[in-house]
Amino acid sequence: MRDYRWIILALALVPAALLPATAALGDEEVGLYGGGSIGQSSERFHPSDYGLRAQNTGYQVAAGWRPLDLLAAELNYVDLGRAHSGINYADTDGIGVSALGFLPIPLVDVYGRLGLVNWRADVHAPFSSFHRSGSDLTYGVGAGMHWGSLGARLEYQRYDMSVASTMSLASVGVTWTFL
Repeated sequence: MRDYRWIILALALVPAALLPATAALGDEEVGLYGGGSIGQSSERFHPSDYGLRAQNTGYQVAAGWRPLDLLAAELNYVDLGRAHSGINYADTDGIGVSALGFLPIPLVDVYGRLGLVNWRADVHAPFSSFHRSGSDLTYGVGAGMHWGSLGARLEYQRYDMSVASTMSLASVGVTWTFL
């Protein structure tokens, strides 16, 4: 397992450092936010590499800044779970940064996501283990609602990882906006 203490520290410090910049904004949907989601991940690695696949529980935690009603930037950690084939398996996770664009629809946040994910797959077989990593495109769509600072999301996100034919996460989550 990789050491993510520095990432957790950054996710905690970034909202605190930017809080004065968003304190003057009056909209509950605009500002710094944090959140998490859980859902169904789908992993299918190329058969020529290691032929692993799975549908698992995946999750992500995120910190973001929404300076305008129509735009946000988000940093997140995603864990897609374990893909397997017999006794061989791969654990895949990553750190991503994305831009979110929102449609101006009252009461509902409908958005698209586009960004990069720095991923790592730890592959284990009976006589060998190895790691693959890279940075690739991530994109998705989602919808959410806000009740004051509390928000709820439903999202589908794809990860175009070079070693996989399919990597995705369909999730439901919550956000909290810090004003």
